[in-house]
Amino acid sequence: MIRAWAGRPPRGAEILFRPERIEAALWRRHGQEAGTATRRALFAHYQRFAEKLAAGQFARRPAGNFDRADLTQLAYEALLHAIERFDTARGVPFQAYARIRINGHIGNALAQTSEASAQYSYRLRVERERLRSLQQGAQQSAEDPIAALSSLSSAIALGLLIEADPPGDIEAVPDPSPSAYDSLAWNQLVQRVHAAIDGLPQREAFVMRQHYRNGISFQQVAELLGVSKGRVSQIHRAALQRLRSLLARQI
Repeated sequence: MIRAWAGRPPRGAEILFRPERIEAALWRRHGQEAGTATRRALFAHYQRFAEKLAAGQFARRPAGNFDRADLTQLAYEALLHAIERFDTARGVPFQAYARIRINGHIGNALAQTSEASAQYSYRLRVERERLRSLQQGAQQSAEDPIAALSSLSSAIALGLLIEADPPGDIEAVPDPSPSAYDSLAWNQLVQRVHAAIDGLPQREAFVMRQHYRNGISFQQVAELLGVSKGRVSQIHRAALQRLRSLLARQI
């Protein structure tokens, strides 16, 4: 068939099977009787096009928390959206329109994945930093490892309480269903912890506020205070111990 077209214009039935004729017929049918069958036919027609775009995006990007199959699925999603929203009356070629949507959808998804991965990595570093601070000051006594573990666990839990936003009105319970975060007891406890921080010595209060409330790392807090990171770790540990004592006396 290809040799039959060489050297002369296609005619008759040959014209009907040209790609642009098939594409136009698919869109004409979709415009007349849009439904599952016509969408499926258009998807099948452009599926390879979407796969090529996904492959190109995969080849250009560094390795990350995704593989080629993930990008292909993203391309399929964008292709379906493009088919739904494409207007043939505008005279724009579908592939030009779909290319922008598919590449944009893949790029947005990868950016969100990278951001989530970066946030996870940051959170992991922060938690390790806090744990090292607490472990350095803990008396790792083989005689009572349970007590040491209990002390470490309570310090970690206290840090999570400090990170919680202080409630504006402890009497307000926005959700009547049982919830630890929305209960009056929880709000009171969080408010008590934040109030206790205000009663700490100035340097300890500064470290706790900057690290837990503002998300500043020990290294950055050290630069703000003009001391070593190890010294900030000591201040952090001492502040948590003091908070535990203050809260224990209030309960």
